[in-house]
Amino acid sequence: MKKLKFGVIGNIGPEADSYFQDVLARKEIECGVLTEQEHMSMIVVKNPDIPDRSAAIMGVGEDPVPELVESARVLEHNNVPFAIMACSAAHYFLNAVQQQTSVYLVDMLKTTVQFIQETQPEVVVGVLGHNGTYHSGIYQNYLDNAGLAHTKLNAEQQEQYIHSAIFGSKTTKQASNGEFIRQGDGLNAGVIDANVERLTKGINILVEKGVTTIILSYFGLAKVQPQLMAKFPQLTFIDPMELVAEYVLAIYEQADEYVTIGECPTVVTDIAAIKSSADLVNYVATKALQA
Repeated sequence: MKKLKFGVIGNIGPEADSYFQDVLARKEIECGVLTEQEHMSMIVVKNPDIPDRSAAIMGVGEDPVPELVESARVLEHNNVPFAIMACSAAHYFLNAVQQQTSVYLVDMLKTTVQFIQETQPEVVVGVLGHNGTYHSGIYQNYLDNAGLAHTKLNAEQQEQYIHSAIFGSKTTKQASNGEFIRQGDGLNAGVIDANVERLTKGINILVEKGVTTIILSYFGLAKVQPQLMAKFPQLTFIDPMELVAEYVLAIYEQADEYVTIGECPTVVTDIAAIKSSADLVNYVATKALQA
């Protein structure tokens, strides 16, 4: 196995890390990878004991941080220097996890917002995702820090047009944690056309509020991105998984060059010293060479 390894903290949810792996493999091929042996060395940790992130954010579930840390420790034991968490909502807990691991956690939300800031600084941003991401306000915090204009649906619209489109219509029955049980009519159940229409109603409201760019913060929404682009050709739709895959690949390729020659320009051993992409490359290469 290659000395340089990349990691994924997965099973949050189970299909999200699979989707990310597909995106990353496609990006590698686009960059010229031709054989199986040329792909990145990657370890994916699928930990089924990680509690629901949305429930924790909403105050009705267990803290996921201890099990997210356990997943990171599996990567540590396998000499993985950097990784992503394949879930936007999990980034609500990123700092708490990062404080307890030497695996550098690439911030998918930061990567996404920086891309918008650098390429479309005058846009008005809307975020589509499930209720956990909505109520956490985490994307809004990143957008505020970047000085980017943004707006959102109200809570009722969020539930009716976005969350229900993803997970299904809300019933009157509640689970033991207090969350409402859903009907099997959402995108996650494979119902496409009806839920594209639901999403369309929500997006129309955002357009009326001046939105020009939409972040698809839940991976399942990226599956209907072509349909949404056809309905809203004037909008820019952004898939964070695509952006973070490109970023991770760039870091890996540069670090791999240093590992191949057996040295890197600057030895970086402390995560606190990482202030730039160049620092991250040096940290990743340093860790791989020391393994």
